Amino acid sequence: MRLVLPSDGWPQASERCTTMPLELQPGDVYAGNIQILSVLGKGAFACVYKVIVPGYEQPMALKLTKEPVTAGDQAQRALREITILRSLTNPHVVKSFDCGLRPDGHIYMLMDFLEGKPLDEWHDFASPLPPPQAVSLVHQVCLGLAEAHAKGIVHRDVKPENIFVESSGHIRLLDFGLARSWDGSPVVGVNATKAHMVVGTPHYSQPEQLKTRELSPASDIYSLGMILYELLSGCSPFHRERSLVTIKAEFSKQPLMWLKCHSESPIVPLDEQPGCANLPSSLVRGIMRALDKDPAARPPDASALANILGHVLHRDMSVSVAANLRILHPGETRPVDRVFLPGSYRIGSGERCEIKLRHDSVLRVHAVVEWSGIPNRPQLRPITGDGSVQLNDQPIHKPVELADHDEFCVGDYRLGIAF
Repeated sequence: MRLVLPSDGWPQASERCTTMPLELQPGDVYAGNIQILSVLGKGAFACVYKVIVPGYEQPMALKLTKEPVTAGDQAQRALREITILRSLTNPHVVKSFDCGLRPDGHIYMLMDFLEGKPLDEWHDFASPLPPPQAVSLVHQVCLGLAEAHAKGIVHRDVKPENIFVESSGHIRLLDFGLARSWDGSPVVGVNATKAHMVVGTPHYSQPEQLKTRELSPASDIYSLGMILYELLSGCSPFHRERSLVTIKAEFSKQPLMWLKCHSESPIVPLDEQPGCANLPSSLVRGIMRALDKDPAARPPDASALANILGHVLHRDMSVSVAANLRILHPGETRPVDRVFLPGSYRIGSGERCEIKLRHDSVLRVHAVVEWSGIPNRPQLRPITGDGSVQLNDQPIHKPVELADHDEFCVGDYRLGIAF
């Protein structure tokens, strides 16, 4: 169903949007036939509502910008990035069904309605989570970010409020591209004052916001490192043996203090915080890398961090998460088996590919396979559209789920995943 928003015939609540921010209330009827059930959340630039939409059996979530987007280039940028968001297929990203720009300039998006709570409400951060639970949670967020990073999208506002824990424990990442799409504010400069604005949230912003002003996938990795450090320790990464709750209270009226910490304060080694001495060394090293003040020293993107955390879960925490990846090389008759962990894997001949296939028939990055772990199925996503990625000898041009006995080809290689 295509949600069509007419330019006239609006109910009174919507007609006011030309003179004041558009904020609907339960009981309002929007666009003639969309019933507002409740307000799910309000941000600086948009509101999210639980709604009933004709043609959909279940309640949906409707996001609307509060103010009209008046600049043409800003509107085009917003719509372009929302279109990219709609192309994301990873199960750890909230699904978008429709989006567009109203004639009066308000941008809308129709999405899944999720049962559960944002991470900041689901967990109070006053005490540590069990390590396997914390690592699994952030690992799922990495899987949600990996596809976006591969498409050149940087979230820029990774924080607990944008990580949704469904009732089943499944993790979804929210608000992709929100800052980039709907916030034209400059990144805070070297001589920052309160007149400047930060892209994202100061608590989870990055050192580069005060230096190069360039945000990359490694910037999202820094924010994820902050969250995982806090989940495992209940402490601030910048303060030895001081609870996160205490530091947040101190900084509540001075949010720029977070920026000073990100830029200048060294990170307390995670295994020196109370209760963290016995964490796996591979996990501690991975988190400390993610929190390096130099973006080039961090894992470069969510795929790389997902693979680090997947190995920790499997090898260090005895979480049964592995499958078997079988690879048949061109001209060979006997396949090679290797352990396949939940994560995001680029397949190709390039140096940065996690599954390297050295052959003239394979491009530098040819396909991506992503797996969020049992009971979910891996997803195969072709990068090239030339038909050289095949499933059961049939060319594929869009992401597909892999069943237990499926075989897929990348160039002249044949591969399969068994559980």
